[in-house]
Amino acid sequence: MEKRKEKIIILGLILIMIVAVVGVSYAAFSYTDTGDTVNSITSGAITMTYTETSNIINMSGALPTTDKTGTVRLTEGEYFDFTISSNITGNVNINYEISAKDITTSDRKIDGSNIKLYLTKLNSDGSEEALMLPETYSEEANANNYTGRPAGEMSLYTSSMNSSETNNYRLRMYVTEEYNPQGDGGNLQFSVQINVYGKDGDKYVPETVQTILANNELQEEKTNMFNYASNGGYFDMENGPSTNPEYVTNGLFQAEDEDGISYYFRGNVTNNNVQFGEYQSDYYVYYVYNSGYQYFQSLESCQEHYSSCNESNRVKLASAGDKMYWKIIRVNGDGSLRLIYNGTNPTATDSSIDDANFVGMSLYNLEYYNDQKYAGYTYDNGTDSFVKKEVDTWYNNTLGSNQNYDRYVILGRFCSDSSGYKQDTDYDFPDMGDWYFFSSYDRLGQSMTNYAKANAPTLKCPSISESYGGSYRLKAGLITADELVLAGENPGVTTDSYLNPGENGADYWTMTPCDFGDSMVSVWAMSGDYLGIGSGSSNNNYAVRPVINVLTDTGFTSGDGTVSSPYVLG
Repeated sequence: MEKRKEKIIILGLILIMIVAVVGVSYAAFSYTDTGDTVNSITSGAITMTYTETSNIINMSGALPTTDKTGTVRLTEGEYFDFTISSNITGNVNINYEISAKDITTSDRKIDGSNIKLYLTKLNSDGSEEALMLPETYSEEANANNYTGRPAGEMSLYTSSMNSSETNNYRLRMYVTEEYNPQGDGGNLQFSVQINVYGKDGDKYVPETVQTILANNELQEEKTNMFNYASNGGYFDMENGPSTNPEYVTNGLFQAEDEDGISYYFRGNVTNNNVQFGEYQSDYYVYYVYNSGYQYFQSLESCQEHYSSCNESNRVKLASAGDKMYWKIIRVNGDGSLRLIYNGTNPTATDSSIDDANFVGMSLYNLEYYNDQKYAGYTYDNGTDSFVKKEVDTWYNNTLGSNQNYDRYVILGRFCSDSSGYKQDTDYDFPDMGDWYFFSSYDRLGQSMTNYAKANAPTLKCPSISESYGGSYRLKAGLITADELVLAGENPGVTTDSYLNPGENGADYWTMTPCDFGDSMVSVWAMSGDYLGIGSGSSNNNYAVRPVINVLTDTGFTSGDGTVSSPYVLG
């Protein structure tokens, strides 16, 4: 067999912007070619094409703008669409990467740190899915051997394809809000070329994933495994909590998610501990006592719920230099690690703020009556729930404010599954009036029908047409109820999974809607030492444990994942 040759595509488009961009191969400040030539590589069973559309970024006299404005621009000349397609036959994989390259030749150049790029994927319904947050131009020091991208370019997005598909993308670029044009003399220029690189070969597997797979023997899923907790516990409608020793399950398992094969930890595992990030300064939260302590991320959010909250209600959550510890929930199909916050030491489990495995404790939503929409992580087509605002505030004030950490945290997939909302007579709640359920209840709450069907957790977000909940790309979010069941939890029974806080631990929120009845919404939550069915009413006071997705090419710098020697992500 002939030695396989690397197939690499290096394709480009020049974006033109006075103050932001000017193309070197075109007349100054004007676009003279629509870019309708199809650039491609073809080799036997593989064809990959990159096609430029007729629209082009072409801004004259650009002024600084906010992310809120820059990320939604749709006027002609303010965005650029392109398509990447593949025609693949057989068992072949292409790793590809979209990047930007500074090709400015003018002496009057605006620095790339003042230019932001923002890339989205265009869905079939016309909606846009963010693939990166707005980021200032910054070149990678190292090449990516899996995709063929050289060093010295800004990586915008990396993915792979192993079947024929077509993906449409949209790029926006603008001058950062912080830039002050006074005194710069005007007409500064910045030229960028958008490149797509692709190589056939095995799907890229980061060193972190290779380490986890090497350290954990992959376990086989058992029939109807999710009717049981990882300790064999299950709920019998006639006899209550029971145990089946044959269904004790611990270790690393696999399931499909939206990006490929995901490897998830289940049961009483002890080697999925990670240290990543640290608090750069003393971090304070604001507390009130109302039948229990509540902790808020800012004075404003505390006052939003309790108007009397003031500076005297401030309490320290962490000190400058305190390291952040996490538990690995799973390896995502895209190779990133999905982590859940576990405090400032790897054994933090107490419900007190001094040794907390959470960053806050609050209501899910300040509104929770009379409308099922308040079960959504967002509602009314994008209004943030109270808990989402708390998660975002914590992230932006910690990891998000430090580029050394933020650059490794990707826009990961999150799901607030509001699908399947309906009244269901399969579940018998006498004298409780009309009761409505979301599809998660049918997937995960089959103990209420004595397992007429098997529990069926999923890592794929169902199609959602409601104006609340949905599928998101976020820097930080919350765990889902499905992930808790995969990890070994089971509604209504006590377990010993690594995600169970124990009898004295803090209850904590998921982002999965559960049910709606008696004019009040409920969200799944870890309630005491079991997964609660409807116990997470959105006016309850539960802990907030952020979840992030981290991707790095450099692997773990040390550690073996144990409590005494956590994996360290540099």
